[in-house]
Amino acid sequence: MAWNKPEIKSIQSIDTTKKAAPISVGAPIAYSPSLQPKVGYHDGWDITKAYQDGVAKITWVYRCIDVIASNQAKLPMIFRKDNNPFGEVVTESPLLEIFNNTSNIGENAFAFRYRMSAQLLMSTRGVFIEIVRDKIGNPMALHLLPPADTAPIPDVKKFVKGYEVKLPQGDSRTIKAENVIWIRRPHPLDPYLSMTPMQAAGVAIEVENLAKVYNRNFLINDGRPGGLLVLRSEINEEDKDELRSRFQGNIARAGAVGVIASDDGADFVDTAASPRDAAYIQMRTMNKEEILAAFGVPESIIGNSAGRTFSNAMEEGKVFWMETMEPHLDLIARSFDAIDPMFFIDFDVSRVPIIILTKQEQQNFYLQEYQQGLISVNEYRTLTERKKVESELADSILANPNLTPIANTEKPMEDPNAQQAAPGQAAPGQDPMAAAGQDPMAAMAAMAGQAPPAEAGVEGATGMAPPQEEGAAPLGPPPEQQQPAASNLQAGVPLVEQASQAQQSVATEFSPEAGGFVPLGTVEGTDGIELPAAQAPSELDEFQLEEEGEEETEGRKSLPFLRSV
Repeated sequence: MAWNKPEIKSIQSIDTTKKAAPISVGAPIAYSPSLQPKVGYHDGWDITKAYQDGVAKITWVYRCIDVIASNQAKLPMIFRKDNNPFGEVVTESPLLEIFNNTSNIGENAFAFRYRMSAQLLMSTRGVFIEIVRDKIGNPMALHLLPPADTAPIPDVKKFVKGYEVKLPQGDSRTIKAENVIWIRRPHPLDPYLSMTPMQAAGVAIEVENLAKVYNRNFLINDGRPGGLLVLRSEINEEDKDELRSRFQGNIARAGAVGVIASDDGADFVDTAASPRDAAYIQMRTMNKEEILAAFGVPESIIGNSAGRTFSNAMEEGKVFWMETMEPHLDLIARSFDAIDPMFFIDFDVSRVPIIILTKQEQQNFYLQEYQQGLISVNEYRTLTERKKVESELADSILANPNLTPIANTEKPMEDPNAQQAAPGQAAPGQDPMAAAGQDPMAAMAAMAGQAPPAEAGVEGATGMAPPQEEGAAPLGPPPEQQQPAASNLQAGVPLVEQASQAQQSVATEFSPEAGGFVPLGTVEGTDGIELPAAQAPSELDEFQLEEEGEEETEGRKSLPFLRSV
């Protein structure tokens, strides 16, 4: 076929016996027009053929290019500081107006970027963008060069030393390499070529075109297949031409009836293939699927969601943006890095509906990780692109169901039993009285009006006497006769634990008057607490039932059924 001739596709077709042209190593195909003896390199599916036989005739080709180019052109382009993909977004720059508002005097940014993506999908040479600079060298406009008439000039040292552009009047113009941005999809064999979906789907596109032309001609022929009209008698050439013109179908003769006369009769031989034999419907379906697969565009994206559930259509949308649009956008953005080395050029996809749904699914997954105690609050906020909070609890991993801290992602967690409390404050699990330097047993005895116990089991029971006035007689025996306070402190055991053991070893009871626990037997009035209810003394014993008919004294308050003795 013309589109796949060996002489234009094979690397071996180049005559290596002639003097080698001054081109770079690894570029045996893409010659500059001025260096090639005849004409510039044109692949079978160059941009001219891609437009005439593909975009202009095949619906699937046009729709795939339109979907990809439209989605790219409507996205805002953004710049990030310090050439960092995670840098701060720049809001003011003259280049932003060129990329998002007006690219040149004849095109707005949408039209310019739409044509740029379309050429990238159709041209085997890629896209050539000329940078128009002002007097001080800053970019002021971007122009698309005709890809069919533009070719790079290879160089051994610089790879490309310039770009040659053929002008309509036959002359050529050479543009410096630094003033041209060359965008191309990497070719597996030639670094000076661009791989396009049109090449991969070339056969399917031609078969689809021929199938449509065949169906068109069939209808123009009055819906009659091609065949042979056989007359059993001899006729001259004039009669043959007459019959041929009479039975030649066209739209104007649709439904016409013709009459012929033959002594021996006539036969008609159908030489066309029937639609069933040609598998016309199956062939067109396979062509469509192959073309869509080459461009990476699911059928639901181009507007046909028949036979698909909502879930399937959504998954096709994810595949389109992740497998087709994301590489397409990255290829364009990285090619523009040379326009300003201070910025990282990117596309803002935060408002794409399918990207928003995908992001929400990821955030729900991170939320489950947090709720299960696998990540901390700040880790969750970082994964969901939120600012971290300055809080020790936010860096802690919390365990359900009470969200109790079990670990910290920023520093080691301290052992609660090893924490040292400040003076006068209780450590975790320590009795407040023990923290204040008081013996719990002595404090309870003092509240009950009794002397403190002789032996204290915790620190603080030192038996210190109350302060005395100056000149007063000393209380108690002389210091040398005082017995040291008994101590049963255990070495190596925390005081909190010893205090708890001491409290548990002494029987206590609750005293309402003291408002706390006191030693057992201190609370009065509990002698008959275990008597039956009938034998237990009552405060109502001093009252008697009032007799019927007896009126109450005015202003006297008493129980309704009792009276005092």
